[in-house]
Amino acid sequence: MIIDGRKIADEMLEELKSKIAESGKHFKLAAILIGESPVYPHTHVVSVGASKKFLELKQKSAEKIGIEYEIHELLVTDSEQLAKQISEIANNQSNQGVIVELPLPPGIDVQKILDAVPQNKDVDVLSQESQKAFLAGDSKMLSPAVEAVRIIFEKYNIDIRDKKCAVFGQGLLVGQPVAHWLTSQGAEVTAIDEFTQNSKQFSLEADIIISGVGKANLITASMVK
Repeated sequence: MIIDGRKIADEMLEELKSKIAESGKHFKLAAILIGESPVYPHTHVVSVGASKKFLELKQKSAEKIGIEYEIHELLVTDSEQLAKQISEIANNQSNQGVIVELPLPPGIDVQKILDAVPQNKDVDVLSQESQKAFLAGDSKMLSPAVEAVRIIFEKYNIDIRDKKCAVFGQGLLVGQPVAHWLTSQGAEVTAIDEFTQNSKQFSLEADIIISGVGKANLITASMVK
């Protein structure tokens, strides 16, 4: 079975476009870009301007469904000043949601920056307040990676209860939240990072394998039962 992610995404965008039009409400998303992208981990390629490109792709999707989208480019200063600027943007009543594009330049206190976004506008669910609510099962939103996985399972009628799952990567954006959510749904989860021994064996025993490492060809045919 091949999962057609683009088809699912297009269907979701059309559905959201209709819901937004029917609501008669105006929505605006603020996207924050701090400096330029550093070297992306695992790729060994300098991605100058890559973060801005990602934000522009998100902008196309937002505008396609009727959401106003504004990119705020902030110069690299100290973490305290950046957090203050982000807080001002987030507290602007015209912004219903805020995205801080990651990764951030070296020397910046990442969590301090993410915590500047209030929970009710934190669409990436990355502030400590948002993460605490997510881990407690009290969050009104799932992180984008978790929501993507949930929708794929729903679209293809995949029952994950009691399934063995191997989640490669334990980063804040994908691995950690996905592993936690799968566990909360009744799956038997093995969280795999660079220090895990015999990761191939865990993979071979898994009914479901999810990679959040950001490295192509990490999972090979010999690792799938």
